[in-house]
Amino acid sequence: MRETILVVDDEADIRAVVRQMLEARGYVVLDAGDPHEALRLAGQQQVDLLLTDVVMPRMRGTELAQRLLALIPSAKVLLMSAYKVAEVATSGHPFIAKPFTPDALAEKIRQVLQAQSSPFARRPPRPV
Repeated sequence: MRETILVVDDEADIRAVVRQMLEARGYVVLDAGDPHEALRLAGQQQVDLLLTDVVMPRMRGTELAQRLLALIPSAKVLLMSAYKVAEVATSGHPFIAKPFTPDALAEKIRQVLQAQSSPFARRPPRPV
């Protein structure tokens, strides 16, 4: 089964380029221009990985990651930004700096998807 990646960035040209990079490598790509749209999409479709910009006008990427993981605890998160953002280090999520090459993005995504579950993911309750 092909993995689904939700790309969230407020810049349409970046979403288009990243979509092209990922579809060329066989991923199913959903994209959203704002975090609220992303959460709607995540509520409707399976998402294996959230690839989100950190600096966006309506909601920070780190907050989006927390909200998405509350909906889909099994999802992985990869943050991206062209800026040094202090909250990236404290978030505990992997990060890739923009701009990146298609190969660098593909390698980082593969690492994140193959990694153990996020320590921030909520575990389902154990049966009694």
